[in-house]
This record gives sequence, C-alpha cells and structure tokens, in this order.
Amino acid sequence: MNELRKILSPVHHGLAMGVLALIFGALWAAYLATHHEQLHGGFEAAESKVKQVQMQAEMKEMQTDMGMSGMQMESMPHEHAAGESHHHSDKPGSSAHTHAGHEAGAQHTHSGSLAMDAMQRLLRGHIHFMGIGMLIIVVLILVAASQLKNCWKGVFGWTFGLGALMYPPAWILMGLRTVELGPEGAEASVMWLFGPAVGLLIGSLIALFCVMVIEFVGLNKSSLFSWAFNQKV
Repeated sequence: MNELRKILSPVHHGLAMGVLALIFGALWAAYLATHHEQLHGGFEAAESKVKQVQMQAEMKEMQTDMGMSGMQMESMPHEHAAGESHHHSDKPGSSAHTHAGHEAGAQHTHSGSLAMDAMQRLLRGHIHFMGIGMLIIVVLILVAASQLKNCWKGVFGWTFGLGALMYPPAWILMGLRTVELGPEGAEASVMWLFGPAVGLLIGSLIALFCVMVIEFVGLNKSSLFSWAFNQKV
C-alpha cells in the first residue's frame, strides 16, 4: 500500500480532480433528475417568448417595408411605358424575406426545439463529467507508472485534472444559454472555457502517447530525452 501511494504521489492532485469530476457528475445527475420538469418548462417558456419577439420584429419590419414600398409607388410618375413592370420589395430575395431567413437560420436546432437542445446539452455535462473523470484517473495511473521524472508527472496531473474540471461545465453553461442565444450563439459564448479545456485534454493525451512511444522504443535513455526521464528502472 505504501509502495502504491509512493507511485501515485506525483499525480495525486490530478487523481483528486478526477474523483472530484465524478462527484460533480453524480451531483449534477441527481439535480437533473429532481428538477427535470422545472428546467424543461422554463426552457420551453423562454423559447416561446423568444419566438414571439422574433415574430413581432419580423411583422414590424415587413410593415415598414410595405409602407416604404407604398410611398415609393405614390412618388413614381404615372407616365410609365406600356411595357414597363413594377418591382415590389416583397418578392423572394427582398430584405424582409432575407431577414426572416436569417432569423430562422440563427435558431437552427438538431432536435427541432431549442428547449430540447438545451436539455440535451445539460445531460452531456453529466455524461462528460463521469466519462472524462474516469478517463483522467486511468491515464494518470499510466503517467504514474511511466519513467518520467516526478516534476513532469505533476505537470500531467495538473493538465489532465484541470481539463476534466473545465470541459463538462462548458456544456452545462452552453445548455443554460441555448434558448437565449441560440445553439450557435451559446456555443460561441463558452469558447473561452471550452477551447482551453479541449486543448489541455487533447494536448495531454498526445504528449502521453509520445512518452509511451519514447519509452517503448528506448529513446528515454538517450541524451536527447534523458532530461525528462529517470534513468533508474
């Protein structure tokens, strides 16, 4: 037991963050189970309100365009040539139709409902807490078993651990903002958290793969990599 504790000691902080991610995942699952109807109902009410505001804005813009079109027609001279035709702004491709299309595209969803998309993203927060928490614990055991020097094992503990605690909350925050900002807007609003978390996790996994390859080939004993590895087996 003491020997195992000694081996895991350089990455104990990362293991603690992995276990903390599992705890957060379990707590978030319990919260979703007990507040599902409340959350879904709130998202549906917010979605209905957003749609009403969009429809009012579109109607107002269409009325404005129709009013401007009428004013232009009144100001036109009545001596038109017999072959001339009038061009109205309500044809496909006009500003009113373009704006409506833009609004529809801005609210594109995968499930057909912003409220459902929001709930799915909240659920993914739980899934990623549990999945990444377990992944971090496993990979940090591999790090601890490697021949890396303890200082570099400690770096892996921080990068993997912080990534595990940053990535799932990005999904939860994205879900809470999905109805208000739309799917794409909500995703863009959490890139400050999502981007670094993905970078830490993927970068750490790539680095660990390189460490394993170096040890397998035996390059850890060469002068090129000796600074990062213990030379005693």
